Amino acid sequence: MATAAPVLPAIPLIRSEAGRLAAWFRAFGEADWRKPSFCPGWSAAHVVGHMILGSRFYRSVVESGLAGRVALPFGLETREEFQKARISMMEELAALSDEERVAAFEEGMRDLIGVYEALRPEDLEKGAWHRRGTLAIRYFVNQRLYELLLHEWDIRNAPGASLHEEALGAAGDILTERFPMFYNFAPDPGLEGAFRFETTDAPRAWGIEIREGRGAPCPAEGREFAASLFGPTSRLILLATGRAEAPAEEAAGRLRIEGDRARAEALLAVLFRPI
Repeated sequence: MATAAPVLPAIPLIRSEAGRLAAWFRAFGEADWRKPSFCPGWSAAHVVGHMILGSRFYRSVVESGLAGRVALPFGLETREEFQKARISMMEELAALSDEERVAAFEEGMRDLIGVYEALRPEDLEKGAWHRRGTLAIRYFVNQRLYELLLHEWDIRNAPGASLHEEALGAAGDILTERFPMFYNFAPDPGLEGAFRFETTDAPRAWGIEIREGRGAPCPAEGREFAASLFGPTSRLILLATGRAEAPAEEAAGRLRIEGDRARAEALLAVLFRPI
């Protein structure tokens, strides 16, 4: 019997990427766990602990959202409680043995994937709690794929490297809806116009229109754009998550800007920063 298609393409990739990473972690020796990551002050063990906490957090808020509640994770009631709980949980995860850490990663991902695989199309726009506000459940699915790719990159700590290729296509497709959302987290009130993005390693192009302080997707063709920006999928994702800097990427030939440079730079100042 044919298996039903997932409600989002990211879901089977989350499963395969989680399995691949767990196998990689199981092969780590003590030196691998203690090796500095791209994240200042964090070892590989810290990054994996962060990933475990993320799985538990996403599962909690998504399950609440599915039940019609926009609630903080773990039954907490205030942001202050959440911040204290995060610190406490990270301390507990830091105390795990290396073997226990891998098992906790696998368990957290297995539980979260089970929630994702049970989603129905009508569930995707239901709201769930995030520190930036109420976000659609589809965000938490797509973001988890990004986090698996990005945190592997963090652990490898090779800033010139690309993200894992097998999931990069789906991750790049998600950018087309994520860039407007990123922009709207903290828009530039003085910026107006339409902007076009194109990945140079894949046939993918999309637009974002900024009007009255808000960004929205727009077609990549058939209109006038203030500026067009070009780059490889991996580097655009790294730029959009604060792991690369636009001037350096442009100098290295991995980012190209055409058109109104001042407005393009104003847009990138919003989009290309840590989230």
